[in-house]
Amino acid sequence: MLNQVIEPSLSVFRNFNVCPHCEWNGEEALLFRLSEGIPMISRSDGRNFHLLLADRPLPYPAERGGGPTPKVSVCFWYQYGTDRNGTKSTVVLFEGVSSPRGNLFRQIEFIADVLADKLLRRHDLAVFYSMKGNAILELAY
Repeated sequence: MLNQVIEPSLSVFRNFNVCPHCEWNGEEALLFRLSEGIPMISRSDGRNFHLLLADRPLPYPAERGGGPTPKVSVCFWYQYGTDRNGTKSTVVLFEGVSSPRGNLFRQIEFIADVLADKLLRRHDLAVFYSMKGNAILELAY
């Protein structure tokens, strides 16, 4: 399924450590990630969902002894609704930029917006996606 993102995300809250969705639902609101040394990239509409970058970007494929790869993978954790045990993961592959690291995180911010838009529309995400420009393609694995 191919989708184009034309407008910015409708999610109201961006890049928070204390989750408005969890607070709204009376849950522990402090978010944790696997890698704390990266920028906090998170999205929420404040009531229905939250989405956050779970770990640092990784080369794809991550082969031992392999050289630099043009693709990068990022893992996001998300929760839709009130099921506190309902945290799910989605992985997105994309062509990483070869320039400064800040540009890489701008790309990841855009991916977070795309995924937040999908969550608002579908209430769920696929497990695996590939980004091509502004389009996201669901992949079978």
